[in-house]
Amino acid sequence: MPSLSNHQSAQTTKLLFIGDTGSGKTGALASLAKAGYNIRVIDLDNGLDVLNNLLTHPTSPYGREALERVKFSTITDPYKNLAGRLVPVRATCWQRVVALLTDWKTPEESLGPITSWTGQDVLVIDSLTMLANAAMNFVLAMNTRLGQQPHQSDWYQGQQMLESLVQMLYDEGVKCNVIINCHITYIGEDNGPQRGYPATLGKALSPKIGRYFNSVLMARAVGSGASVKRKILTRSQPMIELKNTAPLQVKDEYPLETGLAEYFRDVRHAPQAPATKS
Repeated sequence: MPSLSNHQSAQTTKLLFIGDTGSGKTGALASLAKAGYNIRVIDLDNGLDVLNNLLTHPTSPYGREALERVKFSTITDPYKNLAGRLVPVRATCWQRVVALLTDWKTPEESLGPITSWTGQDVLVIDSLTMLANAAMNFVLAMNTRLGQQPHQSDWYQGQQMLESLVQMLYDEGVKCNVIINCHITYIGEDNGPQRGYPATLGKALSPKIGRYFNSVLMARAVGSGASVKRKILTRSQPMIELKNTAPLQVKDEYPLETGLAEYFRDVRHAPQAPATKS
């Protein structure tokens, strides 16, 4: 029987990183690149501008080496204006994401399947919200209803596909780190207050997504303008449940600029037990 100290969670972080738009989730990846991790981003939001700026600006605190550690593949589908409403022309995003996870190949490089990656690698999906849209569009296209309102059966199919993909990333056979960025949706419970959950397909799946991650952290911007401060929170908030793998080791909050790297460090390095008197 293996020792609990050898459990894979001690060296692998599967992280759901939630936060409102503009809270800094994507830019926070820069600290992991500086810390020596290989960052591989599936960019569904087409929103890596901030990370690019943080790593390439002449005054960047992260260093040129960090930029070289970030690889990405931007995956989007074209949309058209149909009677004042934007609808997808094609629905290829879902299949392209699955293909990358199966064997990451782009015109520039081949990184192999994610099952061959190690604890020094970080798979990032940015974001779960857009991945959910991709799943729904794929279902609608299969059912010849792309661009139309989903039927109830479409919602169920899309939720099953999305949950299965998240389950696969959670599996112990995937030994790399995983970060999935996600927006927040607020759902009212029966005769109770609203709670914040990951924004995904429908109300049924959102409360279940967190169970597939050993860490659920939140990016939050406090203040406005020049005085804004962005933080990473590790403890549950009044309306949002968070969790981490080392509650006795990690801080309640980290600065966004260095926070992900510090969190990865803290959950991996157990403090030394105090010496006992002889």
